[in-house]
Amino acid sequence: MDVGTALSFAKVGEIRVHRGPISGIAVSPEGRLMVTNYGADSVSSIDAGSAAAVRTLTGLDEPFAIAVAGRRAYVSTVTAAYDAIVAVDIDTNRVVGVHPVACSVRDLAASPTGERVYAGRTAVGGADLAVLDTGTGHIDAIGIAATAGTSTECVRVSPDGRRVYVATNGASSGKLAVVDTHEKRVVDTVEIGSPIRDVAPSWDGSKVYVASCGPDFGAVVDVVDTRTNMVAATSKVAEINGLLVQLALSRDGARAYLVDDERVTVLNTHTHDIVTSIAVAGAPSCAVESPDGSHLYVADYAGKVTVFTVASTAAALLMADDEPTAPHEWVLPELLQLEPAMT
Repeated sequence: MDVGTALSFAKVGEIRVHRGPISGIAVSPEGRLMVTNYGADSVSSIDAGSAAAVRTLTGLDEPFAIAVAGRRAYVSTVTAAYDAIVAVDIDTNRVVGVHPVACSVRDLAASPTGERVYAGRTAVGGADLAVLDTGTGHIDAIGIAATAGTSTECVRVSPDGRRVYVATNGASSGKLAVVDTHEKRVVDTVEIGSPIRDVAPSWDGSKVYVASCGPDFGAVVDVVDTRTNMVAATSKVAEINGLLVQLALSRDGARAYLVDDERVTVLNTHTHDIVTSIAVAGAPSCAVESPDGSHLYVADYAGKVTVFTVASTAAALLMADDEPTAPHEWVLPELLQLEPAMT
């Protein structure tokens, strides 16, 4: 989509999961949505392509972060004894592996091939990165910060899988650690002025967008040049007054979706101008675009996913000989409940 083309976001339906607040959302290459229901100890799978709610997998302890790689979804869970990375088969919606990990897991990311899952962890003495080999189940650790009071906020993998970006926060500011996946060590660190809320590498790997939010500067998006690992541009997003909770990129890389507790603010990544704001009822928690970039899915703390079409204004105009058609409202069945994942 041309960067100069105006965009419109039209609401076309709501998917009501009915499982309480949604904490994480991811989409498979085929377009199936996976959402984590933290308070309901469950993960729901939704066939977004046919607008059909599929099923809910119960028995997962406080699932929070989620990452999709191929035919697997990886979910972080929490118990009194340990945190774990749980592997779920997307086709069957069944648990196929449980990998206990030490310390507190904050976020997950998967390598492009699905051979590795990276978990950002926080402990009393600092933060590290757990590396799960999905084939063998072996877990290694890479030190990130050895300072007490430092916590991991998010983990993202570059498109080529050669770098992992780990955001950590201290008392008043954040840092972006750059990890070389071959050498298994931190090769650089980028200072960010405010606490980091989310990170998104560009699809060509040349940039990393870092969203931060704090009382001094408000919501800010920094653009890090991955060749130099230095901040190349900074944009203050005055339109965001609430708590910034997520940053997600569009499939073409032309837009950044900034999710706060009231709306989704759309930022043009080329001009750094605000394209529009999308109001969402129920306090948005996270968002993701469909694989083809035609739809935006926004999950919220009320337990539903709101579906928007993504279209250029020019494409939405009718030709003179076109007949107008009535908008199609999605009507979705209730989610089916499966047996508990673990007993």
